[in-house]
Amino acid sequence: MAHIVLYRPLLKELSFRQSLLSDPATMSYNHAWGGTISFPPERWAEWYERWVAYGSAERFYRYLWDEGAGCFVGEVSYHWDDGFGAYICDIIVAASCRGRGIGAQGLALLCQAAKANGVDRLCDDIAVDNPSVQLFLRAGFREISRNETYVLVEKKL
Repeated sequence: MAHIVLYRPLLKELSFRQSLLSDPATMSYNHAWGGTISFPPERWAEWYERWVAYGSAERFYRYLWDEGAGCFVGEVSYHWDDGFGAYICDIIVAASCRGRGIGAQGLALLCQAAKANGVDRLCDDIAVDNPSVQLFLRAGFREISRNETYVLVEKKL
């Protein structure tokens, strides 16, 4: 099994995020919201400042680093969402790295970081046909609502 740690990326390392978001296999789970996402270099500095450089109580972002393989394998984040009235988390594992327990480790690390940062509850809205719903349930999240588009899960930290 891979050994995963959180890694705070440098601005120049956002090319990994760009590759994650532009990969159709990795972003296949996101089909309900449009699939791949454009993240061109001209957006990196502003995005980095908001999500990584200064950090805040409302936003957290880290790469997942596989110590054994010596490479980035995904990303985790959370942010305050006024619409849900909660912190919404996100995890993306590169399609080529799935099935090795990285998602479970990444989600556990994200929950630990959120708790250490004073967050007492994380939620996620997951497409109803996304198999990662089971990952969240195994990680101690519970389903709190469901509609035709998404399943809303939460975990008290």
